[in-house]
Amino acid sequence: MKTFVLISTVVIIVLSACGSDAGTVPDGAVIAAGDRAVFPEDITESFERYRGDTTSVDIFKENIIARELFICHAIDLGLDEDREVVRLTHERSRELLQAQYLSFSLDQVELDSGVVRDFWETMGTGISYTCFYHEDSLVADSVCTMVKNGEDLSRFAVEIGMDEIIRQTRGKITLDDRNFSNVMDYPYLITAVPGDVIGPFPVTLGWRLLHIDSTWTYEPEPFESDSQRIGAMLLARSRETRKKFLEDSLKSAYHVQVNYDALNIMQERSDSLGYSFGAFLPEEEEMEVVSWDGGSRNLFSVAENIQGLPGYLPRYTKNLQWLDNYARRLALFDIEMEEAIVLGLDTAPDIARQLNSKHWENLLDKYYEVIISPEVQPDSTTLNEIYLEVRDDHIVPESRVFNVLFLKNTERIQAAQEMMSSGGDVLAAKEEFETFPPVVAEGEETLSIPFRREMIPEDDRELLWALVPGEEAVVSLSDTTALWFRLETVLDEHVATFEDIKDLVTVEARQRAETGVIQALVDSLSEEYHLYVDQEFFESFYVPLEADSTSETESSMEVI
Repeated sequence: MKTFVLISTVVIIVLSACGSDAGTVPDGAVIAAGDRAVFPEDITESFERYRGDTTSVDIFKENIIARELFICHAIDLGLDEDREVVRLTHERSRELLQAQYLSFSLDQVELDSGVVRDFWETMGTGISYTCFYHEDSLVADSVCTMVKNGEDLSRFAVEIGMDEIIRQTRGKITLDDRNFSNVMDYPYLITAVPGDVIGPFPVTLGWRLLHIDSTWTYEPEPFESDSQRIGAMLLARSRETRKKFLEDSLKSAYHVQVNYDALNIMQERSDSLGYSFGAFLPEEEEMEVVSWDGGSRNLFSVAENIQGLPGYLPRYTKNLQWLDNYARRLALFDIEMEEAIVLGLDTAPDIARQLNSKHWENLLDKYYEVIISPEVQPDSTTLNEIYLEVRDDHIVPESRVFNVLFLKNTERIQAAQEMMSSGGDVLAAKEEFETFPPVVAEGEETLSIPFRREMIPEDDRELLWALVPGEEAVVSLSDTTALWFRLETVLDEHVATFEDIKDLVTVEARQRAETGVIQALVDSLSEEYHLYVDQEFFESFYVPLEADSTSETESSMEVI
């Protein structure tokens, strides 16, 4: 039984925005709506997975119908021209085609078998060294001078280095054989001796500095037992070298240029942490940030791309050099996409399907945001009714709330431990340490979210769970960083409060409302876009293949 919900806003939108003329159903189409059509070859393979399952076949069919109707409506509303839809479609297409271009280019790199033996014959020297990375060449030069005067490079790697992994490892790298180093360092390590300070030399988005700590000799494994590993590494290295050559060639050939007026505006609007931007004026958003022969990116595009980076990736929007490098990198990515199109890689059937799919996914996401989402916002009465309905099914286990501080280096770890051993108050001296936002409760500075037992890493679980209110402990994150915990409160096991399961209740309420909203939309749009469905085609999947085959045999026998 279908559920119908009257949604006046949606109905008004449908009646005012649509009005397609009835079209002729294309030959062979199994679904048609407006000027869109779905053919058997588009969906048969997918429906075969549900053959014999009548309910699943019907649900899948209804989903396709809704998708086609919503796309028709979205286009009539002009959502396909929305700049965020256009931007996201470009980014998703660029990611796919750029990857195809690199795969096509690098798959052509082959390895001469003789190179593997030549490499093996030069093995036999292990190495330990310290590395440092910074985006500012002046900072790198200054650190280099201090290291040559006897300072410890690992200290700078931790305190001012701009690579999180390098910071966590104090910049230390140890290789069983120096020949197995990364592409960046390899040329400098072949003849290096202990005490050498190498660099700074340019790398992607910055400068790198090395200090050779020690070297030693050893006897390599027999060639036969190690040749496969060597070959895999050399092939990867050759492809990386080829990739850099391609990138440098493309940047040069396409004459990539950066507009520093636009970069200065981005730097000025960057937040204090250097991670995102404040609002831009409309005319500022249209400014070209980076251009090349045949293309460009405006400020809106570059800023949104940066703000869309995964949270764990560093970004330094207060740093003009970082912005310059990032803009050039985006230009390179777009150029690689253009090269893929020139090579015809976008026309391969599988790639063409993926490109098409990404476009419609972005459009449907915008349609949901604009049309459906506003209609499924539950009110407090609905939320409370659902909460009362489900609360007894949700028992919240015992949990603990801590005060937490981040100890960013060995000095801070030692300082916290000394305060603890002398009876001092670490929390009172919190200005000497740092907060740790990933575990802090909303609106708090040091107070954590409630930790359930299984949320704590196994190695630290017993230590933290044994604390009583007021007791404290230091838990290591790495060799040089740690977290300080003080137990504030123990929360006993209890039936979930509304706040405990607010998100779950809200999702449930939205899903219930969504069903009615979508059905009402489908019913209205079906008339507007003159929906056609070949029900016989879909009912053919109701019958399992075995039964279908038997039926055909019996039918043939009857004819005979």
